[in-house]
Parts: sequence; C-alpha cells; structure tokens
Amino acid sequence: MLIIIGCLAFILTMSSIFLLLRKDSVDSFETLYEPQNECTPYNLFVEKEEDEFSVIIKWDTVGKCSGFIQYGIDRGELDRVAFDIDGTLRSKGHKVALEKLLTKSKYYFLVNSERNGYGNNGIPLEFVISEM
Repeated sequence: MLIIIGCLAFILTMSSIFLLLRKDSVDSFETLYEPQNECTPYNLFVEKEEDEFSVIIKWDTVGKCSGFIQYGIDRGELDRVAFDIDGTLRSKGHKVALEKLLTKSKYYFLVNSERNGYGNNGIPLEFVISEM
C-alpha cells in the first residue's frame, strides 16, 4: 500500500513539475504559459519497467515531432541520449526506454522535442528507480 501511495505521489509531483516546465533551446527556457507550438510536450510520465533497471518516459505532442531524452547522473552533464522506442522519426506519441540504470542513483533528464529542451525552470527533471 505504501508503494502505491509513493508511486501516486511521484506521478502527481512529476505532473506538477511538468506544468512548470520551461522550453527553448537546451540551454535557455521560456515558461509553458507562453504561446505553445505543436511540439511542446504534455502528458509526461516516468514509469518503472518490469525489469528493475529500466524506466519508460512517455509524452505527447499536438503535432508530429521528433523527440529524444538527454539524461545522466550529473545534473550539469547529461551525457546520455535515448530515442523513441518505435524508431519513428516524427510522431505525436513518444516513448523512450532508459535501460541498465542503477536502482538507487538519481537520474536527471530533459525532454527534447524538435530541438527544444524541456525541464523545470532550466533545471533537468529527476527520478530514482528505487523510489518509484
């Protein structure tokens, strides 16, 4: 029961953070309350996979857009990249798998959509698998 409550709290937290996301290039951001384009991500979810060392990050866009995730264990150095699972260059529904992760390490990530980076006020979003 405690795990379910923790997962729900995490999902609500991530949803709240996403509402505060900022966009523009990976290095600079504008608030989501500014006019949106068809590639602005929404419905962002981070889900633990059956494999305890993997997560899936999902988001949607209004238009067909290319997207990927930049991530790493250092907030200032997102040195890894993962692309949509289905291999489609442009789509409205995006699903990226991050695999071979350490369960107790904190990972930071930015959602990239059409060369724009999305985080929380210029700061990457974060998760820890063991807390999901």
